[in-house]
Amino acid sequence: MTLGTALLGGGFLGAVFFVGPVGMIHLNAALGWPEVDGAIARTAGVGLLALGGALALWCWVLFVREGRGTPVPVNPPRHLVRSGPYRLSRNPTYFAYFVMLLGLFLFRGELALLLYAGFYALMIHLWIVRYEEPGLLRRFGPAYLAYMGRVPRWCASSRRPRHR
Repeated sequence: MTLGTALLGGGFLGAVFFVGPVGMIHLNAALGWPEVDGAIARTAGVGLLALGGALALWCWVLFVREGRGTPVPVNPPRHLVRSGPYRLSRNPTYFAYFVMLLGLFLFRGELALLLYAGFYALMIHLWIVRYEEPGLLRRFGPAYLAYMGRVPRWCASSRRPRHR
């Protein structure tokens, strides 16, 4: 991994998991919005943070081992990753980050963090549709097109029925 890869990846993760959430926590307080409170919510939040973190780590390992690259766009995988969680979703890393943001909302309780998680999901979806998928189609051609036909963008239940 190069310094540029580490800086860009760290910058993205820092923005998503530190800068954005801290801003939303302050916004929640400034607006006087309600907070979810309770041991069950905090425990569920910790569970989602751990689950999302484990899934993201698994995806990163697959990008390095199978893809011979990283999840960072400046050093992307040279080979299409289709194993592990990539058998069920074309975007498990982004999904893992969303799960972690939901976990952060439940752990902290600020309503603004829930809105932030929704905003993240919308922005990532637009990024994938407008930039990432067209780029993957250019890089991997028919292999990615076939993969798109077999594996849904987000999860198995999001797959549209095929018409015959």
